[in-house]
Amino acid sequence: MSKATYIFDLVEEFEIFDSSGNVNVFTDEAYYLFCKKYKDLSDQRDVLLFEYMNSTPNLFRCHLPHSKWVYGVIFSVVWYYDELIVSDPVLQLIDYETGNLEEKKFRLQSLLSFLKRCRESIEGGYLLFAGDKIIPNKTGLFENESESLANTPEVLNAFEKISMMMKKPSSINENPNDDLTQLEVIYEGLWGKIRTMAMYIPPHVFNSDKLSNGVLYDFTSKYERLTKEELVGFKKTDLLDALKNEYRKDISIVLETIANAQRLNSPVLFYREADIAVAKNYALTTNEKNKIADTTIYDCLVPYITDIPPERLFYVRNQIPEAFKEFRAFLFELVTRTMKSTDNPVELKYKIDSEMNSMMRKLNIEMNNAKRKWNFHGVAAPLILLTGSLSFYSSGIDFSKLLTPLLGTGGIIKTITTWSDVISDKRKASVNPVYFLWEAQKGNKT
Repeated sequence: MSKATYIFDLVEEFEIFDSSGNVNVFTDEAYYLFCKKYKDLSDQRDVLLFEYMNSTPNLFRCHLPHSKWVYGVIFSVVWYYDELIVSDPVLQLIDYETGNLEEKKFRLQSLLSFLKRCRESIEGGYLLFAGDKIIPNKTGLFENESESLANTPEVLNAFEKISMMMKKPSSINENPNDDLTQLEVIYEGLWGKIRTMAMYIPPHVFNSDKLSNGVLYDFTSKYERLTKEELVGFKKTDLLDALKNEYRKDISIVLETIANAQRLNSPVLFYREADIAVAKNYALTTNEKNKIADTTIYDCLVPYITDIPPERLFYVRNQIPEAFKEFRAFLFELVTRTMKSTDNPVELKYKIDSEMNSMMRKLNIEMNNAKRKWNFHGVAAPLILLTGSLSFYSSGIDFSKLLTPLLGTGGIIKTITTWSDVISDKRKASVNPVYFLWEAQKGNKT
């Protein structure tokens, strides 16, 4: 029940789909009854989930901010964490989605179709849904904090860095010195999106007869990147001011997520540098430091898994769970030990890479020498997980470095509280601790 597997029971009870997976007719009466049953069951789920999390405080789990990218992020890291906790998407749709009834029924059926594809992750307990009883929506409580953080230089710079600023000339005659400059700034938020535009008119052109034919925006030619300093030089800081309201909305979501994490007794997994900057500055003035995840360990692993599909990693994890636990514990020990020897990020990465490569070379030799005694098989049927393009670039997410270190090796947060008992998970067998990664990489090369 705490895993929300009742979702699939309700799907069958209400015959949402036919035997071929196509949607059936969803009457108004059935929709309202489905919503009522789902809410009742989710209330029971929240009680049991809360009890479960309190009884298993040492699992390696994280809470993710609710956003339009959350499932893209989840299926990039679900193989690595014990549990990922997100806001219940069905409740979010039932309670907050706008539109007429037919649209809501269509969106609900689409969501349930997607969740069917996530069934293995949900039933396996890797992906946990939490509802209003555990993580109520209290964004409005953080208006003052959001206003203050939006004006903090480090936070403001981080948000402006992921706001796409562009310019392009717009000619009004044959003299290039008279060209106007079209300006555009786009910010892709956790949920919303804002696009602001303006025109810079050179002083010698303004109020002259050169504008007698009017000013037209050019929507066909390409923009080029614009720096914040250039935008200020054009005296168009009002464009930046217009973005601050969207920044504040996202900052409120980040602060709400941290508050929810305290209730969940879990750290938070952020996936944008701007959100990390918010969390870092917020942690300086609160006692929430242990509720924010230092993702240094995962970041050190990124170079080794970049080209391995997450479904491959997830499959191998399920096939050889003990090897996975040993590998993760080894990585934790390696990073923790190395962090004690240096505060230099470059040196840290070099030391991690050296030891990881050494272990991988050693394992390759061992496997080649024991080739006749071992029989490994690749993956024939990977999981069906979320697919589709996500505009990570425009939203400030560098997918290849999805989880960067929150505060760096010299920052405030040096430990991950949920790893207090991780060493006890290590097997005492003679298997090389990087065997899990070796097996995942091997299957990816075939």
